[in-house]
Order: sequence, then C-alpha cells, then structure tokens
Amino acid sequence: MDLDKETLILSDDRIFFTIEGEGEYVGQRSLFMRMAMCNLTCSGFTSPDSPHGCDSYISWSVKNKMTFNEIFTLMEENNWIEKLKMDTIWKLTGGEPLIQQKQLLKLVEAFVERYDFLPKIDFETNATIQPSAKWRAGNIKATFTTSPKLSSNGDPLGKRYIPEVLDWHATYNSGFKFVIKNQTDIDVVITNYVDKFDIPPSRVWLMPCCGSRQEHAEVSSMVAELAKKYYFNFSPRLQLDIWDKALKV
Repeated sequence: MDLDKETLILSDDRIFFTIEGEGEYVGQRSLFMRMAMCNLTCSGFTSPDSPHGCDSYISWSVKNKMTFNEIFTLMEENNWIEKLKMDTIWKLTGGEPLIQQKQLLKLVEAFVERYDFLPKIDFETNATIQPSAKWRAGNIKATFTTSPKLSSNGDPLGKRYIPEVLDWHATYNSGFKFVIKNQTDIDVVITNYVDKFDIPPSRVWLMPCCGSRQEHAEVSSMVAELAKKYYFNFSPRLQLDIWDKALKV
C-alpha cells in the first residue's frame, strides 16, 4: 500500500485528543478523528446557540485531504500513538465517517501493520450506512455508537431511518444514543427502535437537544427524568458543560 497515495477527507478539526462527551464512553480519553461530509442535515436541531442544527457542522463541512502518511506523521508528532497504546479510544466520527468506510478500513489495516497493535476503535454514526463485516472479524474490530435521528432532526424518513442498518446495530449490541426534545420523541424511540429491533434499554442513552452550556443546563433535567422513567441511560453533552460551544478542545 502506497501511504502517500491513499487519502481521506478530514474535517477542519482533523484529529484531536480530548474527553468523550456523550454516550456509552462519556468521560473517557479519546482521540477524535473527525471526517468531513455527512448524508443528513439535522436542520431540525437548530437553536439560538446552534444555528446549523448539528453542533459540529462548522467543522465537518470543511474538507481537508490528507494522505495516510500525513495522518500517521501527525499522530506521531503529537504522541497520540502512545496514548492509543494506553487504552485511549480512537473515535472515528464526523459528519458521517462511514461515507469513507472503504478508506478507513485501509487506514486501520495500515495502522496495525505500521505500529503492531490494534487500538480500541469506536465509530460515531447516524446508522444510515451499513458497516462492513470486516469491522467485526479478523484483526480489525470496532464498536459503534449510533445516533439514529428522529423526525425532530428535520430530514425525511427515507434518509434517516434504514431498518436493515438499525437491525445490524441491534444484532451486534451497538450503543444507541438519541437526541431528545420532548415526550413525543420518547414514544418514537420505544415504538420505532427499542420494541421494533429488540434493543435492551441498557443499550439506550437519551441526550438533550442543545448547542451550548446554557441550553444544556436548561433541558438536561427534563431528559434525565425521562431516562429514569423509562429505564434508559442518560447521556450529558459533557463537552458543552466543559468547553461550552467550542469544537476544538
């Protein structure tokens, strides 16, 4: 594999070391590699502090082509390889990272060949693109944090709700993280996801719809009460509590 010819399209964030703010791994050390591009708009999530809907839109809407060698050099220069050896999660996120799934598989294969270990890999995905079976077999394994979008996200049903992909994630015990605005959202989560795909409540995280520290403070208690009522997990948006609206930390 020619690492100077193989490329990925990264966001304006590219790669950064931080603390996971949401879902199953909240609070854990993570090396985020944010991919450019997304297949959904999430226009329904707009708020005064999140005018684009998606809180990372400003970053993933920017395209930066990087070769595999450039990615590895950046990781080496920042001592991120050693951090991955110490159980830091390699978080493949976006946008929607599985748009570039073929190249990401090649990148991870090249990483294992170069550094002789496989770090813990977790995808952040909107559950609309089928993951390759290669992420569950052989010398490449990954977990998936899915964030399926409800009608409140503003995209049409046919774009955001792909039953065969949701069933794949339910079968492989992925974590399901839902952005919640109100009780109606909970009804949809239960009917269209938990009951339909037999997802254990212990694998579901409810997260407040917000775009800043102030908005997070205003709505978190409502979502936490819903999580208690229906036996789901509550997920904060810890990055907002710590860094407010900052995208790079």
